[in-house]
Amino acid sequence: MSVRADFHVHTTFCDGAATPREMAEVARSAGLTALGFSGHSFVEFDPSCGMNAETAGRYRVEIRALRKEYAEALPIFSGIEKDVYGEADTAPYDYVIGSGHYVPLPGGGFSPVDVSPETTISAIREHFSGDAFRYAAAYYEGLAVRLLTAPRVDIVGHFDLIAKFNEGGRLFDERNPRYQSAALDALEAVAKVHPRFEINTGAMSRGWRSAPYPAPFLLKRLKELSGRIVLSSDSHSAAALLYGFREAAELAKASGFAEADLFSEHGFYAVKL
Repeated sequence: MSVRADFHVHTTFCDGAATPREMAEVARSAGLTALGFSGHSFVEFDPSCGMNAETAGRYRVEIRALRKEYAEALPIFSGIEKDVYGEADTAPYDYVIGSGHYVPLPGGGFSPVDVSPETTISAIREHFSGDAFRYAAAYYEGLAVRLLTAPRVDIVGHFDLIAKFNEGGRLFDERNPRYQSAALDALEAVAKVHPRFEINTGAMSRGWRSAPYPAPFLLKRLKELSGRIVLSSDSHSAAALLYGFREAAELAKASGFAEADLFSEHGFYAVKL
C-alpha cells in the first residue's frame, strides 16, 4: 500500500498515551514516510484534553526539536486538531484538522459525542426527547456552521464522529432518510469550502467500530463533489500508527477514490492508493 504516512496523531501533550519522541521512534522504526502530530486545541467549556496556550507552546517547541533531530530519517510536521467549538491560533501550525466533538443542546450548552455510549444515550433522552435523529441533525448543523466560518481548515476530521458508538445501529439507523439527509446536507455545504476529508480509523483501534468513518454513503457523495481524502489513524498510542489503513484504502476505492493526499513541506500532494 502506498500510504505509509500518518497525520492525525495525539501525544501526552493532550490525551495521548505516548510522548512525541516515543511516537517518532516507533514511526521511524516502522518505516513511515512522514509523521504529523495534531494535538487537540483548547475548548473552554471542556478543558479535559485540549492544549491551553502554554501547553501548545511547549508542544510546538518539542515538535520543532524532533523535526530537526529526525531530519535525515523521518519528515515530521506540527499540526493541530482544532475543535470547531474552541479557540486557538492556527497560524503556527503546518496544517489544521477541523473537527467537532460536541453537539449543541437545545437549551444551551454542549454534550460530547465521543466519550461513551452512555453519555450519548443520556443526551438523546434528556435533551432531544429520545429522538436520535434530532440529536444527529443538531450535531451536523452545528458542525457545518462552525466549519464554514472557521478561518482555516486543511482537513475535515472524523466527519460523522457521532456514529462512533453506533456499530450495528445500536443508537440509530444510519440508513434512515432523516439521518442521511442531515449528514449529506452538512457534507455538501462543507465540501464546497473545505474539500479534503479524512478517512479515520481511530474507533477501530479502540474497539468501537469494525470499519472506518465516514460512512460509505458520505464518501461516495464526497467523491461526486470532487472531494479529496487523507488516511488517518487518529492514534492516541504508538501501536495505533497506520492502524486499519488497508481497510481505509479499500473503503476509499469502493467509494470511487483512486488517490489519497499526503503532506510535505511543500503542502498537500496526491498518491495512488
